[in-house]
Amino acid sequence: MLSLSRQRSAAAGGVVLVLRFGVGSVLNYSLGVVLAWMLTPSQFGSISVLQNLLFLCSALLSAGYPWALAGVIARADARADVDAVYRAALVGNVGVGVVLTLAFVGAQLTRGVVPGASGAAVALMAATIVMTSASTILQGALNGERRFDGLSFLQTADIGVKVALSVMLVSLVQLRVGGVAAGFLGGAVTATAVGAWALRDRLPGRGPMAWRATTTRALPMTVATSAVSLILTTDVIALSLLGQGHGVSAVDVAVYQAAAVLARAPYFVAEALGSAVFPFIARAETAAAVRSWFLAAYRWVPLALVPLQLILLVTPETALALFFPAPYERGAGILRLLAVGSLGLLTADMLLKTLYARGLTAPLARRLPIALLVEVVALVVAVPRWGTTGAAAAFAAGSWAGAALLGHLFISRYGAPWPSRSIAMRYPLALVPLAALLPAADVVPELPALAVIAVGLALYAVTAVRVRLLRDEDVTRIRTFLRRLRPKRRAARA
Repeated sequence: MLSLSRQRSAAAGGVVLVLRFGVGSVLNYSLGVVLAWMLTPSQFGSISVLQNLLFLCSALLSAGYPWALAGVIARADARADVDAVYRAALVGNVGVGVVLTLAFVGAQLTRGVVPGASGAAVALMAATIVMTSASTILQGALNGERRFDGLSFLQTADIGVKVALSVMLVSLVQLRVGGVAAGFLGGAVTATAVGAWALRDRLPGRGPMAWRATTTRALPMTVATSAVSLILTTDVIALSLLGQGHGVSAVDVAVYQAAAVLARAPYFVAEALGSAVFPFIARAETAAAVRSWFLAAYRWVPLALVPLQLILLVTPETALALFFPAPYERGAGILRLLAVGSLGLLTADMLLKTLYARGLTAPLARRLPIALLVEVVALVVAVPRWGTTGAAAAFAAGSWAGAALLGHLFISRYGAPWPSRSIAMRYPLALVPLAALLPAADVVPELPALAVIAVGLALYAVTAVRVRLLRDEDVTRIRTFLRRLRPKRRAARA
């Protein structure tokens, strides 16, 4: 039963957050797909830039103060230690939101970052940024409190309202950029209201602020997490800015965004898993415990996410054709590069959360900007020469640079988190049926191709169980969950 104030374990929290991702991703991708079908590629390209800008601002606002607050809550034994941090984090993050708002408005007025955005749309986007500065603090608090039900409901409500409003305004009122901007604002307002309700028993009243201590914790994490967020979004924005004089049109940006929507889905699954284990890594007492918690989350990458990436690598044309109109199918080569880059970025993000939970903010702040610099330099060089392909290659380079830098830091502090050799050899064995079937999906029509992919995934799942990639406790949890569903189904039929 859903309870917004319930505390959950890491395993249960991971399930809740991944289920939230499942619902949220369906809604998010539905929005992208619906807009791609409703709008011309040029209009969709403009809205893609808007979405990436707002996502970037949201990620920057989630970077420092929310994680500082989550870390303090996860470690604190006394309530008095938390309240002053709550106040400082909220005030500080709203201040960051105001700065981002001013920067966005200035860039829009001078460079026209979002093509075709009216004054009303710019005002709506500005209001969204400020509102997001409050909602992200509440998300950080819910994460630290291990109130994963509340966190997942907040994020799902945010996405649901955003999608519903955007589609309604674009389809019925014929608003384009302004309609999507209004949808994002509605989602941010809803998220803030849900977060305040879920934390109504924990929100502090007036009192002193631990301003210096909170900012000292938040600043390095802001630098590190912002670098990851910029790696994730800079490629689309760079296409709009750097490509304007080099033959990159809004249609090209739209094709790139369609490929990015599919390629980056696993990143958000991994983000949910990393958030679920964050409070427990923060409390771990030994290096072995830290390594164990990280592996508990990361083992789902080769188990559940790599098969999805394999589909995008082998059958990118089919994946695009299943979701987007025909003009977007020319993004197949871009999709392959973005899929490779997404695997590197999700690894970097999970390592980032683990290392930050252990208080290693200074090394993170030194290393991740290097990865961002790799991407930026690659974008400056590659976009004018190779357009969308160059942007995708730059994204992959920056992502894997971040994974390598943080992987080295993790191993130097906690040892190599490798599985045993026997377990590692079972992963490619389990993938054999899927890999054997996927080439057939590229030579048959769309619906049979979908059936081929579904059969391949089913055979992979069976093989993974047979070779014992799934632990006994995993199988037990799945069976328990399915048994709990049966009485509900019977009651519904009655």
